[in-house]
Amino acid sequence: MNNAERLIKVQQLVKAIYDTDSTDAVVVMGVILEEWRVGAPLVAFEDDEDEASSWAALATFEELRAYFIAAGRRLAKYPLGQKGTARLAQRMLAELAPEDRVAVLLELNDMDTAGRA
Repeated sequence: MNNAERLIKVQQLVKAIYDTDSTDAVVVMGVILEEWRVGAPLVAFEDDEDEASSWAALATFEELRAYFIAAGRRLAKYPLGQKGTARLAQRMLAELAPEDRVAVLLELNDMDTAGRA
């Protein structure tokens, strides 16, 4: 579903909610939110990174950690190539303080060296 279709669906949903008795709407929305308790993202209509940022802003630490690990495992299987892998690593390390970045790179180097022994 493209962004225009998503926007139309959201508008239809909002209209349906407002057209429903408020007591019924609260009950239905409460049930849905409870079912989606994994931290449903805010709707973003710009691009995937905006949508991910909206979700991450509301996610708990446990949710962030779980999705980070799951996404990392999936990304590790993609044929990103050396440049793609380097860009991904740069994004992951970009927010770290310089000394923390150095520590991570040294740890990765140690892992690589240990794997070759």
